[in-house]
Amino acid sequence: MSRPLDVICLGAINYDYMFHCTAEDIELDQDGDENLGNTIEEVEKDIDELIEKRREYSTQIGGSAFITLKVTKHILPELKVAYVGVCGEPNPFDLRNGKSNNIEAELAHLDDKEYLFTTKERFDTPYNRAVGKSVVRLYNHTRNCIKITACANNTIRERIEEKEAAGGNFVEYLSQAKWIHFSSLSDFYQFEANMKAAIEAKKLNPNLKISLDPGFEFTSKRQAELRPLVQYVDYIFLNKAEKNNLGKNAEGARELYHNLCNFFADENQNPTITLIVKYDDRHEVINFEDRKAKIQTIRHTKLFNYQLNNDTGAGDSLAGGFIAGMMDERVEGIEGAIQIGVLAAKGRMTSFDYENPYLNIQKLTNEHFANIK
Repeated sequence: MSRPLDVICLGAINYDYMFHCTAEDIELDQDGDENLGNTIEEVEKDIDELIEKRREYSTQIGGSAFITLKVTKHILPELKVAYVGVCGEPNPFDLRNGKSNNIEAELAHLDDKEYLFTTKERFDTPYNRAVGKSVVRLYNHTRNCIKITACANNTIRERIEEKEAAGGNFVEYLSQAKWIHFSSLSDFYQFEANMKAAIEAKKLNPNLKISLDPGFEFTSKRQAELRPLVQYVDYIFLNKAEKNNLGKNAEGARELYHNLCNFFADENQNPTITLIVKYDDRHEVINFEDRKAKIQTIRHTKLFNYQLNNDTGAGDSLAGGFIAGMMDERVEGIEGAIQIGVLAAKGRMTSFDYENPYLNIQKLTNEHFANIK
C-alpha cells in the first residue's frame, strides 16, 4: 500500500499573463480588485492590447492553490502531494506569442494525479477544452488588477462526478491527507461543493487540517455563502482588504474586530479558526475565544520597492511556506511557520521574470534550515 498523501490542494489552473503596466493602463483602481468571471474574448482582448503597447510581461502556469502547492513541495520535496483541478490545453492564442510554458514540466512536482483532470481527447466545447487564462496588471510592483476567464476550471465538478460514477470516492480520497488547501474558483457553487466534500472528509479524519485563501471577490460578494463553510476551516489567509471586507469595512478597530467575531464565531463559541492577515511588515494572527478576538502580531523586515520585481503569487507563496512550516518538525509553532512563509513570499517577490521563483524559494528556505541548530 502506497504512503498516504500529505497535502492536497484544490483550485484553478490558469495560464497567467503578468504585465508591468503604467498609470495609463489602470483599469480598476481599488487595491485588491479581482474579477473571476470574464469571457475569454475580454481577457484575450486585454492581453492583446497590452502586448500592442509593448508592455513587458511574463507568463506562468498559475492559480492560487497551484502556486501554494508548488511552493510547499519545493520547500519539503519529501512530502507526497496532489492537486485537484482541471488542466486545460493552451489554445492558439496562447501559442502565438512565443512564451508558451511546458505544461508537463509545470506538473512534474505532483506525486498523485488521480483527481487532476486534463481535456485531452475530450469532445467538449473549445471554451471547456482551453486552459484558464488571466491577465494581471502590475503597477509599481503591486498587483492592482487581475481578470480571469475560467475555461476548463468550470468543469471540475462534472469531472469529479464522472469519476465517482465510475467507482471513485472523492471524500475518502480527501480524508487520507494530512492537509487540504483551497483557493477560490470562478464558479462559487463548484467551490462550495468541493468545500463540503472536505468537511465530510474531516469527519472521517479529525486530524485533517483545512486551510483557505478565499480571495477578494469571495470576501466582498459571497460572505453569506462563505460563512457556514469557514466554520470547519483551521487556517484562513487574508490580506488587509479581505480582512476589511469581512469586518464590514468598519472605520474603528473595535467595531471591525467585533464584526469579524460575528462572522467567524457566531455559530461556534470557541472556534478553532486562525486568521493569518498579511501586511508588508507584519502578520496578524487572530483567534476567537469567548466572543473575543485574540490578536498576536508577528513582525518581519519589509522589502523596499527597489528590491521587488514581481509580487504576483506572493500571498500564495506565503501560504505554501506556512503549510510546509506547520508540517516540518524543525519548525517551532505558528511563529516559525509564518517565518518560513515570509521567506517564501520574499523569494517570490525578489525573483526576476526570467528566473524560476520556486528554485529561489527553495534556496532561501534551505539556507534557513541549514542555520537551525
